[in-house]
Amino acid sequence: MRFRKASEIEIKSKDLLKEVSKCKPEELEGLLRQIETKIEQSESREGDLLMAKTMITSRMASMRNKNV
Repeated sequence: MRFRKASEIEIKSKDLLKEVSKCKPEELEGLLRQIETKIEQSESREGDLLMAKTMITSRMASMRNKNV
């Protein structure tokens, strides 16, 4: 899976949305941290990064609601 190589290879923002949709639930938090770091380092607001962050947080909230 490409997420495991993410520390070596930066995920391109266009491929990021595909990666989020394919990501396993256990890997969501790590991917979220990576995206937040990219957002902080980015000088401009990239819509793909913000959309990916929204998708991950929504999936995490949905999973937590199912477990309650």
